Amino acid sequence: MYALKDSTVPPSRSSTARPTRATLRTRPRIQRTFIRSWEYIRPIRVTILAIRLLVVLWLVVLGAGLMSAGHTWGWILLPAAVAVLAVSVWMFSTAAKGVTGG
Repeated sequence: MYALKDSTVPPSRSSTARPTRATLRTRPRIQRTFIRSWEYIRPIRVTILAIRLLVVLWLVVLGAGLMSAGHTWGWILLPAAVAVLAVSVWMFSTAAKGVTGG
């Protein structure tokens, strides 16, 4: 969808396969901004997602704790947690598609 497919080289399905620099240049600017080339490596991608999910959990717990203590500005952490979750899942799935050429 984002890049032209080259029929001269068979696609690699290896977990360490990464798109070429030329392929990455054809991606939309938002994808090139948020997803670095090393995030296409599956173990690193999974580790980064796990860390981001821990941050989401921390934001939810902190927001709930602040709200239960009577601090109304703790409500702002819940939409922030949802935003971090949405961006994290988008980055993970987009990087996964970049490896397979999807």
